[in-house]
Amino acid sequence: MNRVSVDLENCYGIKKLCTQFDFSQSRAIALYAPNGVMKSSLAKTFQDIAGAAVSKDRIFPGRISERHIADESGAELVKDSVLVVRPYDEEFGHTEKTST
Repeated sequence: MNRVSVDLENCYGIKKLCTQFDFSQSRAIALYAPNGVMKSSLAKTFQDIAGAAVSKDRIFPGRISERHIADESGAELVKDSVLVVRPYDEEFGHTEKTST
């Protein structure tokens, strides 16, 4: 997979996001940004794909959410092609499923 196109609307606080991640030069992309920029919302949306769940807006649950995440051929990503690395969470503590 060389490219992933992301088109989201009303997903966990993300009002609208339309972008493309290019993996042709690298096999991984890291997102580093200040708190409140919606990194966790984007991760939750990808986690929904991995868990075969429907994405939603947790602040405004009445809003219709749209999620289209596809590879370079236009095929929607399947759950087995997505891995979300969960951050450390003090409330739940460290487990083999968290990263630091």
